[in-house]
Amino acid sequence: MDRMRLMETFVRVVETGNFSAVAREARTTQSAISKQVQALEALVGAPLLVRSSRSHSLTEAGQLYYERCRQVLDTLEEAHIEVRRTEHEVGGVLRVAAPAAFGRLHIVPRLREFYARYPRLKLDLQLDDGFTDLVTAGIDVAFRVGELKDSRLVARRIGTAHRATLASPAYLEAHGEPQHPDELAQHNCLIYTGLATLNEWNYRDAEERPHAIRVDGNFQSNSSEAIRQATCEGLGISYSPLWTFGEDLRAGRVRAILTRYRPPSLPLNVVFQPARRPSLKVNSFVNYFSEAFSRDPDIAQMLTADPDTADAATDALPGSRLRR
Repeated sequence: MDRMRLMETFVRVVETGNFSAVAREARTTQSAISKQVQALEALVGAPLLVRSSRSHSLTEAGQLYYERCRQVLDTLEEAHIEVRRTEHEVGGVLRVAAPAAFGRLHIVPRLREFYARYPRLKLDLQLDDGFTDLVTAGIDVAFRVGELKDSRLVARRIGTAHRATLASPAYLEAHGEPQHPDELAQHNCLIYTGLATLNEWNYRDAEERPHAIRVDGNFQSNSSEAIRQATCEGLGISYSPLWTFGEDLRAGRVRAILTRYRPPSLPLNVVFQPARRPSLKVNSFVNYFSEAFSRDPDIAQMLTADPDTADAATDALPGSRLRR
């Protein structure tokens, strides 16, 4: 069997995490896939995987060889695309991961125009507020909101997500509007469990003095979509990125409150596997959405790192009441 085929099999075993998944993809047996990896190990003269009854892991040599194989395969794929390419002929399957609300609100609505520009490109979009391991899931590019924890990833920062404290008019009418972050202790706060600080909400006032507030409430979720809906339904107060509530703010379903106190902003990055340099299809995807976001009033706020501009954006939100 040719070396390239063995390399492709090995890479897929690493990325899927098991032999049976690769066997299903190749419509063959798990034993046949195992023999291909063994043949590759014999060819390179070193063990690539440490096998156990339930899982396997890469040896040091295997990690190095995986990274080199991934680079070779990506280069070959790009070469095939380059041969036939024009801007409208970028093709292949692109696997993208993003937080659920971000994907629903800011990726899917732009796909019609995206496909008009790149009709040969197929997207496999994975939406999940939880952590997605790019290697295990075989993801080409992922959107990450917040500080990056995995230093192995290659990141490109494309913006900044400004956050706000939000509540529905119905909730505020029934329970009153807090004037200071300390007053949140007397309110039902909706806890997003994906937040790094969980039930501690942080603010800075106009003099840049920090305020760290412990909050509590009768509802929490790992879904930003669920937190958004609960806020709109008047169940409590949330602490969320502004872009999650763009249409809700404009429609008056929620209001920004405590606008005198600014939550810390979050970076928005696109990340890639370390063994991969961005391919033509990845660059086409990222460049398209970067350009589209720069024209969107909700996302354009994310492209501003200047705190004064961030404040101005919050001041302009429907229902916000800035008190200096």
